[in-house]
Amino acid sequence: MKRGIDVSSHQGEIDWEQVKGQIDYAIIRCGYGADRESQDDIYFKRNADECTRLGIPFGVYLYSYADNIEWSSSEVEHVLRLVQGYQLEYPIYYDIEDKVQANLSNEALTDIVVNFCDQLEKKGYYVGVYANLNWWNTKLNSEKLNQYAKWVARYNTVLGYDAGMWQYSSTGSIAGIQGNVDLDYCYVNYPEAIIKAGLNGFSKEETPSDTPSVPTPLPEDSSSDLKGLQEEIETLKQENDLLKQQCQEKELIFTCEKEGTYYIELELNDKIYFESGNETE
Repeated sequence: MKRGIDVSSHQGEIDWEQVKGQIDYAIIRCGYGADRESQDDIYFKRNADECTRLGIPFGVYLYSYADNIEWSSSEVEHVLRLVQGYQLEYPIYYDIEDKVQANLSNEALTDIVVNFCDQLEKKGYYVGVYANLNWWNTKLNSEKLNQYAKWVARYNTVLGYDAGMWQYSSTGSIAGIQGNVDLDYCYVNYPEAIIKAGLNGFSKEETPSDTPSVPTPLPEDSSSDLKGLQEEIETLKQENDLLKQQCQEKELIFTCEKEGTYYIELELNDKIYFESGNETE
């Protein structure tokens, strides 16, 4: 399990040098709503640059106002514009909790979420969805969302939901951050999965099947061992030939106790004689 935080412009200017030793990862808000520069998080670039410089693994989230597919597609473009050039070791999360979405049907809201996630997946990103526990149980309970990473907000001592990440507090205290900050637990090794698959700005790792096989050179002192093996093989061949010769000089009698079809494998120059016997009880 990894310990993390999620931050936005609400935390102001963060001293990431201090923060680094207290967390394993961060999820940074890149913006909110449709693709407008005025809706970029004003601290996103600084936060992402500092995490990159200090080697703090991070992902991002976008706060959604989408109440239709078109708006959701604009939010996709918003994310793509901001994350370009960064390597994200954690997913891109779609933050679903706004009051404009509360009156949507489960089906309509699910379609909006699927549209956002599918478009980003096609662009090579690992995608997830964030919502509070109540929304996960009552608004986002579609099987269509099981394929995405799930991030659940519940300020309690237990999560009580099957999810990869849990936002368990909104009143955390971290040196280097003024005021409260959200605290999270992560139960999935997202960095390993993302880097191995070559997603979120990473190049796909070379697998053994991608690498041409190179014969392993024999040790210098292996010539005597190889000669011994060749001699042993030759001896076995001679013994096998002798057994074949002995078998050819003998007669094999094959009896069939029951009526049926039998198959006998013969070699060149083999002879076969058939004699019918009397059936007895």
